[in-house]
Amino acid sequence: MIKYIILFSLFVQYIIANDTNNTDIEILQEYIKNLNLKLNSKIENDMSRYNLMGHHTNYILLAGYSPTKLYKRTDENNLTNNPRDKNEAQFQVSIKVPIFANIFNTKGDLFVAYTQNSYWQIYDKEDSSPFRETNYQPELFWQIDNLSKNRFGLKTLRIGAIHQSNGQSAPKSRSWNRTELHMLFEANNFFYGFNAWSRWDEPYENDINNTADDDNPLLTDYVGNQKIFVGFKYKRFENTLTYQNDITDYKTDKGSTTLDIALPSDNNNFNYFFRYFNGYGESLIDYDNKIERYSIGMMISNPFW
Repeated sequence: MIKYIILFSLFVQYIIANDTNNTDIEILQEYIKNLNLKLNSKIENDMSRYNLMGHHTNYILLAGYSPTKLYKRTDENNLTNNPRDKNEAQFQVSIKVPIFANIFNTKGDLFVAYTQNSYWQIYDKEDSSPFRETNYQPELFWQIDNLSKNRFGLKTLRIGAIHQSNGQSAPKSRSWNRTELHMLFEANNFFYGFNAWSRWDEPYENDINNTADDDNPLLTDYVGNQKIFVGFKYKRFENTLTYQNDITDYKTDKGSTTLDIALPSDNNNFNYFFRYFNGYGESLIDYDNKIERYSIGMMISNPFW
């Protein structure tokens, strides 16, 4: 579809200009044909500059219910006495683009990536169904895939720099930067691995109106510095259990647990998706609130497929 939209746009410009010869049109057609837009695939040796691939899970959770009692916030980030709607939708879009293949002959590739996670109070009609929170996450990382010949079962190794923010101004601003290591192992239909990160230091003067100040100095006390995951996949069926905390400073009352279950649908473009979340750090604005949530929807792509 994207190819035809681009081709139609170029054709219209040709009609208006009326000064493009047949050779130019053939060059444009060949260029569009070679555009390699992919949402869920590994990098290829002859990759295109426009090779879009899925990064983290892409999904739409149409209905999410939380028994946790939470309250709406004012523009000054003060809690009101008005409870937040316990039902809401959530979706995530996550893509990566290779910019250098086999960089420095490491057999790994350099990527830029972007992930956006939005929480939508779609069922709160009294308040015009607002988007209550959106988290934005650009990344730059080196990644090597298909490490199948090692005896440990290591398949993917990734090292990167990550920024995450909710795009708000003070005092609702939440952001942090980190360096992260990701390792994925596979053994037949099972996969497992971990992420470990180190947060970058930021100045902190306890001024909620200063955007240069650390917005959330206690963030890693709640979300930890590592997460481990284990899962099982068979064809289009998959489940993943993720636990996030800090193994070097373990806190039994912090961290989070996430259970994801994907079931095949009749449509090859998506799977049915169920998620259970319990803990801290579901979103940046609520990083210090313990939340329990049950959600159902559609999984469009997954890095473990």
